This record gives sequence, C-alpha cells and structure tokens, in this order.
Amino acid sequence: MVLDTISTLFSSLGTAANTAKAFKDLLQKNKGEVRLLLEELKKNSTLSWLVVERESEPQRIIPQLSTKAYDRLLEEGFNFNDLSPRKRKVMGNSNLEDSDLSSFIGKDVANLVEGIYDRVKEMQLVLQVDPDNQHIDWNRRVINLHKRILLLMFHLKGWTN
Repeated sequence: MVLDTISTLFSSLGTAANTAKAFKDLLQKNKGEVRLLLEELKKNSTLSWLVVERESEPQRIIPQLSTKAYDRLLEEGFNFNDLSPRKRKVMGNSNLEDSDLSSFIGKDVANLVEGIYDRVKEMQLVLQVDPDNQHIDWNRRVINLHKRILLLMFHLKGWTN
C-alpha cells in the first residue's frame, strides 16, 4: 500500500534504486554546500527506504537520520533556495494536488527543506523522550518524511509542471 502511494505520487522515484540514481545525477552536477546537503538528504532517503520497504524498524532508523550538514548550513545563513536557483517555488502536478504534500506546492524550496529537517528533529526528540509510546505510528512518520524528501528530489530533477 505504501509503495503504491509513493509510486503513484512519484512514478520516477518509486524504488530505492531510482531514488539513488536521481541523487547520484544531482550530486554530479553540484559542488560545495549544495552537494553537502544533497549527500545528507541521500543518506536520509536511503534510511527512509529501509522503513518504507519494511526491511528495518523505524525506531532503529530514526536515530541514524542526520541533520549535521543542515544544522551547519543553517547556522552559516545558507540560503536553501540555492538548491534550485532557477526554480525556487515547488511546483506540483495533478497527483500531488490532493495529497498530504499539497501544502508545500507553491512555496519556496527553503520551506520544504525546513519541513524535512523539522520532521527529522521532531521524530528524534520524541523517540528519545518517549520511545515506548504505543500511540505513535513511527512507520507513518518516517513514510511522511520520505515523501517530503521525494518531493524535493522530484522538484530538483525538474519533473514537476
């Protein structure tokens, strides 16, 4: 079901292998701070795929998610819109209009990047404070993070309207 939803929203990125290839292509075209952030997002995407494909438990993956590059760049005043200098607004397509990602459509790339990293930090904090809370659907939280990362990748690759 989860893979079907992701495949529907992001047909070009519907597998871990396709996502890794898309990141590889972007990494080859970028340098410096942008490349550093893309490397971190690639790692987080790989970890998220482990949960999406039911290979690992989210509670084992969440502590491994990284925010180090983002935190450093944020502290230095990096403009996260520079990830996509010509396409600063996240564009959508008809598949995204009625999805939980629709709130990011029309907003700038920096807003989406902040949304990704806010989600990572929130999950890590909640897991650290209340790891045994049975009311938290950790799978759903990681899947939602993963969809945000895929939306960013989809946008950066220019696969939106």
